[in-house]
Amino acid sequence: MYLIIILVKKIAIILDVSLLEDLTDKKFVVCPAWPYVNAVPHLGTILHLLSADIYVRYLKLRGANVISATGSDCHGTPIEVAALTEGISPEELVNRNHIQILELLRTWNIDLNYSKTANSFHYQWVQDFYRRCFENGFIFSKEIEQLYCETDKRFLPDRFVEGTCPHCKTPGARGDQCDSPTCGKPLRPVELISPVCKICGKSPVYKSTTQWYYDFSAFQEELTDFIQRNQQFPDNARKFSNHILEEGLQARTLTRDLAWGIPAGPAIPEAEGKSIYVWLEAVLGYISASADLGLRLYKDPDYWKQFWLDQETRTIFFIGKDNIFFHTLLFPALLLGTKDSYGDPFVLPYNVSTTEFLIFDDKKFSKSRGVGIWIDEAAKLLPTDYWRYYLAATRPEIKDTSFTWPELEQRVNSDLNDVLGNYIHRVFVLLHKYFEGKIPECHRLDATDREFVSAIHTVPESVADNFDNFEFKKATTAIIDFARTANGYLSSKEPWKLIKTDITAVETTLYLCVQSVATLSILLSPIIPDSATKIWEVLKQKGNVHNQLLSEAGKLKLNPGSEILESKPLFAKIEIEKIQKQLEDIHRKQRKKTKKVKKLPDRRIIPFKDFERLDIRIGTIRKAEKIPKAKNLLKIRVDLGEEIGERQLVAGLASFRNTEELIDKKITVIVNLEPATIRGVRSEGMLLAAVEGKDLGLLIPDKDVSNGTKVS
Repeated sequence: MYLIIILVKKIAIILDVSLLEDLTDKKFVVCPAWPYVNAVPHLGTILHLLSADIYVRYLKLRGANVISATGSDCHGTPIEVAALTEGISPEELVNRNHIQILELLRTWNIDLNYSKTANSFHYQWVQDFYRRCFENGFIFSKEIEQLYCETDKRFLPDRFVEGTCPHCKTPGARGDQCDSPTCGKPLRPVELISPVCKICGKSPVYKSTTQWYYDFSAFQEELTDFIQRNQQFPDNARKFSNHILEEGLQARTLTRDLAWGIPAGPAIPEAEGKSIYVWLEAVLGYISASADLGLRLYKDPDYWKQFWLDQETRTIFFIGKDNIFFHTLLFPALLLGTKDSYGDPFVLPYNVSTTEFLIFDDKKFSKSRGVGIWIDEAAKLLPTDYWRYYLAATRPEIKDTSFTWPELEQRVNSDLNDVLGNYIHRVFVLLHKYFEGKIPECHRLDATDREFVSAIHTVPESVADNFDNFEFKKATTAIIDFARTANGYLSSKEPWKLIKTDITAVETTLYLCVQSVATLSILLSPIIPDSATKIWEVLKQKGNVHNQLLSEAGKLKLNPGSEILESKPLFAKIEIEKIQKQLEDIHRKQRKKTKKVKKLPDRRIIPFKDFERLDIRIGTIRKAEKIPKAKNLLKIRVDLGEEIGERQLVAGLASFRNTEELIDKKITVIVNLEPATIRGVRSEGMLLAAVEGKDLGLLIPDKDVSNGTKVS
């Protein structure tokens, strides 16, 4: 069989045809896992976003119709815990970190459709989705015993509680999943052995509460068939999924007793005051972000349907092995729960590119202990193309991989500088030295020339085969090996010796070499986009290297007589000791930044900068209703303009105003207060009013202004 494949490939080369699948009519949605926005990503967490960016760029080289969908995961206990630690609101933490991550992604040249789950569009989309699932009968309520911290006066869902895993007996397991690389099973907080509160460290008690559940067990048969039929899933994803299915799918809680999250009430009757579990709303962000993209770019509310409701679309997910369950079973089960209520069934995941863990010198990444490298630190230490190349070349595709300084040094100094950069710079220098920077003619080819031409023709297909199999390490190796081959060809021809005796041979050699440089530029563009662009600009080729087609990369398309620019070396060798010292200095400065609590001398006087933190807007009341068993409380919906959308407030207005007279009233609202749950109802801001005795006056503008207008 192997000999047959080789023979077919040789025939294809002779006939100048490609064996690659034609992707020009194929649609893809590329979905890297949403990183928690509780902190800046480190090298391990950026890996999935980087993999997706490389793959999107590769698909565009193949002419595919591709969109991406990802963003900041803004809800859940990690966000609340981080906000509590800093003494700020979750919303403030999310907004700050999301903006920082967006800036860092631009620095890293990660060009994805990057959204966030803390936005009104996602809220409404998720609530509408679960309303459909509820109406289809897949959501039910149940009173349960849940862990409750008497010290902090709150229920402890998910990562608010830690303990020992009941399956592998590893300590430090979180309330939603075991962190052990050999286990990774999804958990419920009540299953933990010796649980403790993440906030205060004390043992919780059990307390009754009502939660709503999604009935995953209803899809046991369909998901079993789906896993068996899907031949694209990697072995680790298939084995883990089958193991969960063999144990039998169970209903999982859809709601949480958390103030920070998407309110469940609009989707599920009687679930007011509850939030939707982060994992059951974040995965829906893949679709809501696609829908939001269609509205922003094309003003088309149904744009997303051409991808997500087309069974020919290939949805590709880049995740870590600890997220397999959520993408191979949980997400498909949610999609099946809509029962085609969107008109056509959702396309289920085509593939999940699952990586093992990236660790740091055999230790787990830890900001507090100064273990690891975060992407903001990395960008200060080296050009981001260096990091992109390193992570692609060492991507943990088969087993856990440890970042090491010697490996980084070898990848940069040997692969990038000595092999790739040295070859390209030699070609450019020789062209300017011998032919005034012009591409020479090609003459009669000898056996060595023909062998090199064959390598130019075949390397794009070899790289594509590896990318199609999600083997980024092999794809990267194939490119560097081709550069080594090109280096060897140039050295064997010795044009610096032949220039005096056989100029036509030198012309042929450098003609083929510069063609190979153009090939390298296109092949490298998904992995190190900045460097690929620089090569393309030196070649003075039309258009952008990222808009080229891979099918053209192996062809000799540079015209004799064309001029190239003079250039500098692309890369430089690095000194690991110097970089390590720089990182130590960065970590030392971070440790010195201790949080100082300032005591105000008089609470009646506040600094102006504290006032500036308040986000006060004008809005219009669209709906108002009384809260049962609450004498003076009203639940109102306020339109705060396109940027913020509608917000739900709880206000003590029932003794002063009838609900009917509040409709369409302009009011003033503080919109960046931490959400609170009052009498089981979530309040997402504060209405401003003046109260004197039994009289109340709403603070309203003296002229009509647009909803969302800032007050300053």
